[in-house]
Amino acid sequence: MKKTAVGLLTLFLFGCAQQLPVKDEQQTTASVAKPITKPLAFASMVTAAEIKAAAKAQTAAAEKKASQKHQQALIKKDETTDKITASTASAKLASVDHKQKAATKKTTKDGMLVLGHHEWVLILSDTKHVSAYIDPKSTTSRIGVKDLVEFERDGDNWVKFNFQGKEYKYPVKSWSKSEDKKRLPVVSLRTKLGDRNDEVEYQLIAGGNGVVLGENFMRDIAIQNSQRQYVQPRAK
Repeated sequence: MKKTAVGLLTLFLFGCAQQLPVKDEQQTTASVAKPITKPLAFASMVTAAEIKAAAKAQTAAAEKKASQKHQQALIKKDETTDKITASTASAKLASVDHKQKAATKKTTKDGMLVLGHHEWVLILSDTKHVSAYIDPKSTTSRIGVKDLVEFERDGDNWVKFNFQGKEYKYPVKSWSKSEDKKRLPVVSLRTKLGDRNDEVEYQLIAGGNGVVLGENFMRDIAIQNSQRQYVQPRAK
């Protein structure tokens, strides 16, 4: 009897030992997740024509930006902010909006000339136009010259100077002083602007460059619209 009980207990334990691996194997197998597959997505193809059009648009935008910078550089170079001298404008600046300016008003209702920021004038020459800077805040007109020399002729004061590569001699009408108290000769020069032909008094600025038309020229005959350029036609 005792031996029989021991045998049954041995068989029971052996059976339990055989079932444990099977259970673990089932748990391990159940925990493995199946891979999830997704359908492949393909990007839309870009045609050669679309690539060419995009490159052309990019090139055009770059050229436009470069052109704008170039025009701004020209204007900045050709227009002076100096109170004594004014630069001679280049042919490129003179051609800006030439056709458009020709269609705008050149006189006011009461017959006064409309002058822009710059105007073409004939001065000391009947053929070579010079760009004059219009400065209504200045009481006098000025002209920059080279090699300015004072001398006497028959007891009168005269000056000799170079302008635009040519030498001139003129009697001194009067003397004035610059802002730094320098003594400046004043001469009267024939000046043509549009249909005007006047004698205008100018201070001569040694070492200066260009022409400034001040209030003494504009008084009672002209007003300025600083938003415009070269309003009046070139004098003949």
